[in-house]
Amino acid sequence: MGNLLTLESELVHLRQLVRQLQIQVGKAKIPRILLGTSPFIGAGQFGRRAYEYYFKFYEKPENIVRIILKAADLGVTGIQALPYAPIFEAMRKAEESLKERLVVVATIGPDNPYDDIRRFQDFNTVAMVLHGEITDTKDKRKISDLLNRIHAAGYLAGTTTHRPFSTLSWLLEEAEVDIDLMMMPFNKLGMFMDAEPEEIAKKAIRLHKPIIGKKILAAGYLKPKEALEFALKSGIISMVALGVASEREAEETFLTATEIFSGIIRT
Repeated sequence: MGNLLTLESELVHLRQLVRQLQIQVGKAKIPRILLGTSPFIGAGQFGRRAYEYYFKFYEKPENIVRIILKAADLGVTGIQALPYAPIFEAMRKAEESLKERLVVVATIGPDNPYDDIRRFQDFNTVAMVLHGEITDTKDKRKISDLLNRIHAAGYLAGTTTHRPFSTLSWLLEEAEVDIDLMMMPFNKLGMFMDAEPEEIAKKAIRLHKPIIGKKILAAGYLKPKEALEFALKSGIISMVALGVASEREAEETFLTATEIFSGIIRT
C-alpha cells in the first residue's frame, strides 16, 4: 500500500509539473509538450511501420483515444492535431472521458485549409499552423490569406515546413507574412531536413518567433533522451510535438521531455 501511495503521489507531482511547462505566445498559453499525431495517420516518414500504424490507429480511433488518455494521465493535455476525421473523433471521445478540454495546436491543410479552420473551431484550439505543403510553395498571396483568416477567427497563426532552411530563409528575407509561431523538423541526425541542424539553428535564431519542434525523434531512429537533449539544448525549440505509438512509448518520451524541459527552464 505504501508503494502504491508513493507512486500515486509521484504521478500527481508529474502532472502538476507538466502542466506548468507552458509558454505565453501572444494572448494564449501553449503547453511546451504536445502529443503529436503523425503516427495516427500512418505518415510516410515511419517507413515500413506506416502501414502498421495506419491500421492500428486510423482504422481504429479507439486506439488513438487510448494514447491521448495515457498522455493526459502523464500531464500532457496539449495535442498537435492533424485535420483527419479519426483524430477529430478520438479527441472528442477523449475529452468526454477526461471531462476536460484538450489544448489544440491545429495543422491546417493541405487539402481543405479553409474547411479545416472551421472544423477546428469546435475544439479548444489556441493556434493554427499551415501545413508544410502549403508553406513550402512560398505562395505569399495564399499563405497571407490563410494567416489572415486564422487571425480573424481569433487564433494564433503560424507556418509549418518540411524544408526548414529554405523556408526560414524565405521568411527572413522576403516573405513579409504575419506569423506568431512556426513548426519545423529538427533532430540530431538531420533527417527530414534540408540542411544540417547547425545551419538551420542559425536561421531559426534570427526569426525571433517561438518554434515547435517536430520529428525530434527522427521517426524513431533516436532514443528520447538523446533526441530531446539535442533539440531542447539547441536554444531554438520552445515546444515539441512528440508522436508515440504505445503507452510505453508515451511514458518514456513524455517523462524524458518533462525532465529535460524542467532542467532547462530552471537554469
